[in-house]
Amino acid sequence: MGEEILIVPQPKQLQFNGEWFTFDGFSNLPGNIASDFNIPKGSWEIKLSEEEGDRCSISVSNGSINARGNRQICYATIIQLTMQRRGFMPSVEIYEELSFKIRGFHLDVARGGVPNLETLKDIIRWLFLLKYNYFFIYLEDLYPWRSYPDIGTLRGRLSEEEWNTIVNYGESYGIEVVPSLELLGHMENILSLPKYSRFKELWWVPRDGTLDASSEDARAFALRLLQDVLETSKSRLIHVGGDETWSLGRGRSLDKVGFVFKGPELYLMHYRAILNMVKKYGKVPIVWGDMLTGMYLPSEERSIWEGVINDKMWDEVIIANWNYEPLGVEDFRNMIDKVGRYGNQLACPGLSNWNRFYPDFERALTNVKNFLAAARERRLGGFLITAWGDDGEECLFTYLTPLILASMEIAEGMGDWEPKWIRLSGEDEGVLKARKLFGKGIVSYNIKNVIYLDRLSTMSNEAKEMIKDEWSRILAELRDVKLPESLELIRRMMELGLKAIRGEAKADDYWSIIDAYAKLWLSERKPEGLANVLSRFGKSMLILKYNLRG
Repeated sequence: MGEEILIVPQPKQLQFNGEWFTFDGFSNLPGNIASDFNIPKGSWEIKLSEEEGDRCSISVSNGSINARGNRQICYATIIQLTMQRRGFMPSVEIYEELSFKIRGFHLDVARGGVPNLETLKDIIRWLFLLKYNYFFIYLEDLYPWRSYPDIGTLRGRLSEEEWNTIVNYGESYGIEVVPSLELLGHMENILSLPKYSRFKELWWVPRDGTLDASSEDARAFALRLLQDVLETSKSRLIHVGGDETWSLGRGRSLDKVGFVFKGPELYLMHYRAILNMVKKYGKVPIVWGDMLTGMYLPSEERSIWEGVINDKMWDEVIIANWNYEPLGVEDFRNMIDKVGRYGNQLACPGLSNWNRFYPDFERALTNVKNFLAAARERRLGGFLITAWGDDGEECLFTYLTPLILASMEIAEGMGDWEPKWIRLSGEDEGVLKARKLFGKGIVSYNIKNVIYLDRLSTMSNEAKEMIKDEWSRILAELRDVKLPESLELIRRMMELGLKAIRGEAKADDYWSIIDAYAKLWLSERKPEGLANVLSRFGKSMLILKYNLRG
């Protein structure tokens, strides 16, 4: 009778004697948790003694649960216990102690797909259940700016009511919702507006996203954006960006200083003002780490930037050290050591969902596993699991849920995430198999390359044959697996891709995919950004209709 108890992340200690008690619900579970997780009102009592820290002890006896420790962690584990076997509660003794103080998920909503409120709430509940404690939302121009009501209005920006709703909802689950901003680089969607284009560094590049930090007016504009957030956001932490400011000092700034490159000096000056303002409001700033060391620049550029990390002002900042490549543990150790400040450093792996319709599981899981292994060794202060939306956020948010679970299990458990996903999601092994097969690089990376016919036309015959053989094998392997609607879309995209490779695709095939994709997009997001993705399908339809293939 003793079914294995599966808890995310794997507890330090878990003793199960094989006995199951009949469970009819809780008499005193907080109402929001009971309602959101469909836990009935019943006779069981939870006796919780709250304590500081990231620890939790749970003891289950017939009719009651004794819990001591972090409120969020204890309730999350209790909910997971109710999901082990419907109508029963296992007789267990559990002790949990999590290593990372900051356990965050960072979601880009600025590149094409803004989640609706229900989707954001779904994400928060999932993060709570898995024992994350921070949800960073990457906004660029989509924060409800009071001083600049025109910014982001055509891109689905969040209203103040929406922002407050999601912040308060996160707070009810012990999840701090943190605004993730851009105040120097990656300001494309703000600086491309005619009213603010005078503030950008490269005046001749329509989509340049770097602020002209040599301009007092431009710096004041960025600080006003920041002040808006500091005055309206409840979070203790605030992410103030700072990544990929490659054009800094190369345009208007260069002209003003006699054609001498001053990128690092401008960076330090601008961020000194930003950090001072954040501290004035009693909040803790987070900054991306790449420009502090120049780690992703060419060697000749890196030597110019790498001294920035030595400035003492970074001692009072949390540095988000990011890398999304499937490197080895030693590579990540070296990256971490280069930044230093271990207690104030976050390891930031990525879920490889950008520029794709579906995340690359192979690449993402290798990146997460090795980066977080090095982070544990170096005793970093936390981690951020990042999901980006480059090229239009085509990848639906629902595809990320197993990777969010896997990342927590890798970070704080033993890494054996698959059976735990099945237990908590309720899916069967066949569906999980499909998720992993679709997440192979040869599938996830190439869906766009074959169904977008302008891309397919540039692909070599050898690559087409390789894709055709591997995709055919995967589809045959999944022929009898019943998939949920979102995964069925990926299967249909693969089938369309094979038709495209064989020269058999029809315009009606694209209409069908457009309809299915649009329906799924609108079920989880605002409509803004959808037309951009659908137009790419439409281009392929026109190529077919007018026989425009070369």
